[in-house]
Amino acid sequence: MTSRLLLDTSSLMYRAFFSMPASVTDSEGRPVNAVHGYLGWLPILVSSLRPDEVVSTFAEQFDVLRDVLRAFGLPVAEGPAWEAEDAIGAMSAATRGRDHDDIVTGDRDLIQLVRDPNVRVLFTVRGVSELRELDEAGVLRHFGVPAARYAEFALLRGDPSDGLPGVRGVGEKTARELVLAYPSLEAMLEDAARAQPERRPIKGSPHLRAKLRDAAEYLRTVREVVRIRTEVEVRVDPGERDDRKLDELAGRYRLEGPVKRLRDALGREEGVTSRPAPGTAPRRRSRRTGSRPPGGR
Repeated sequence: MTSRLLLDTSSLMYRAFFSMPASVTDSEGRPVNAVHGYLGWLPILVSSLRPDEVVSTFAEQFDVLRDVLRAFGLPVAEGPAWEAEDAIGAMSAATRGRDHDDIVTGDRDLIQLVRDPNVRVLFTVRGVSELRELDEAGVLRHFGVPAARYAEFALLRGDPSDGLPGVRGVGEKTARELVLAYPSLEAMLEDAARAQPERRPIKGSPHLRAKLRDAAEYLRTVREVVRIRTEVEVRVDPGERDDRKLDELAGRYRLEGPVKRLRDALGREEGVTSRPAPGTAPRRRSRRTGSRPPGGR
């Protein structure tokens, strides 16, 4: 059985930026607070979750972080021309049997990928020191809808953090009732288009029927925006452990503290493999493009 940690780097870097003061800069005065925060979180995740592999998923950004991770021999994955969350979607969709993925993110869109017993979302509540564990039962408990239908629930209810306005006048309770009453968003809209709807809560509620009919174009359009693609090509750069390069990067960007803590965590835990450079003795086996934060570099 393989346990893999899939990190939504865009989401985590955004949160890491705000977790560290802007005064955290490199030797030339450029902000590196997001990189500092992200690297500071990795030892916590490695030590507490003890995965066999840690994969950071990228869009085309965060060059400093990418260089540091490569020097650690930690893999970086991306779906060229797609969002980082689509790369996570494609990787997690292929996870079967006894293998398991934990997705660490602050983006609720990724909840739709939860699939027992293979894929779980660890949602950031307070950095990575407090993670909400969302398996299928957890999604149902927190939101009242199946994980596979979460995206439709969010479209109806709205989610300002993800830029979803929702359907005017439809709150969480009604959105939940609608999702549970119909097998799909399309079936819901078809019923709303009928002169005599067949199911409640649309049946017997002319106002709700009118709201859904008015919002039909929004719902059909945005459904494709929030859908995570699971069929995209994913490229993985496995990196190559290079301690001399790590020391140089740590000094240049004033990342000595987080680099040391991650080194210690990788050396202390079993399961996370750092790929050695050719000709060196292998180290013991140690255990959806978001906005670029100003300190992400």
